[in-house]
Amino acid sequence: MPGTSLVVPVVLWGKFAPTHCISCVYLSKDLKTLATGCYDGQICLWQVDPDTLHMIPRCLLVGHTAPVLCISRASIIQDNNYIVSSSEAGEMCTWDLVDGKCREAVKLPQVHTNMQAYHMCNCEDVRLFCNGYYPEILVMDPFSLEILFMLSSKQNPDWISALHVLRPAKRKDDVVLALTTTGMVKVWTLLGHENKHLEPIYENESKQIRTLNAVCLQCCSYNQRTVLVVCTKYWQIYDAGDFSVLCSYLAPRGERWMSGDFLAIDRIIMWSDAGKGYLYKLPAKYELSLITSNPFRNCINPFLIRNTYGRGFGF
Repeated sequence: MPGTSLVVPVVLWGKFAPTHCISCVYLSKDLKTLATGCYDGQICLWQVDPDTLHMIPRCLLVGHTAPVLCISRASIIQDNNYIVSSSEAGEMCTWDLVDGKCREAVKLPQVHTNMQAYHMCNCEDVRLFCNGYYPEILVMDPFSLEILFMLSSKQNPDWISALHVLRPAKRKDDVVLALTTTGMVKVWTLLGHENKHLEPIYENESKQIRTLNAVCLQCCSYNQRTVLVVCTKYWQIYDAGDFSVLCSYLAPRGERWMSGDFLAIDRIIMWSDAGKGYLYKLPAKYELSLITSNPFRNCINPFLIRNTYGRGFGF
């Protein structure tokens, strides 16, 4: 518009609208903004009503030339409406959710399949912990998209399939827990003063377990000693102390697990590629096995409470 700095983004297409076959999803903490990346390279922003879950498409973000593989928040401040996206071509973009403008863009030789935003100790804002089709973990600034430092492996380096960053109770350092595609568990400890000018940061511990191509790794926030590992055909719970298996459960016939998380110390929520969600309860002897070596340690059988298709659990 003449005489103003207002820029109105407009997206036009021909006879047929983009298919928008969804490849990844991001939901804001206030549950009011949903971002969906697609295989065509676009990102759609949806306005969500948290009470009714009614969604209205608000904006289409165009900039990627390849499928969008992951989307993450860019700040700990809820009102700072920015997200970061990454594509199969190594493209990364920082987007302003208010006006849909791309604030920063880079193209890396590395292709990310996952980005976890985490507020490290001694940092003012979040850092992006990225893993994908390369053997390192890249730690990046979400606004400049600069690689701050890398976590490398001395023992059996391989692509990282899943990772989780956490701060142990009563400690000021941060711990990065990761799984390689070949089932090697790796642990890094970060003190908060790492930067790209230091020597490579190698793992503190490494151990082989019987898990291949994990798609999700979650530590229980109610008890940091337990770790959920999700593969497409099964999910397992491990003791973080020695990484022994506490329980294991197969995917339903004809379905593949996509991800999961802890809802409580004894409840697991899982979702599959069929659009179904499953809620599991772990038996009482599970809690006992966390604090003592007893005969039930390796024979815990969770049981299904409820499953649903495309709806909430309603509990």
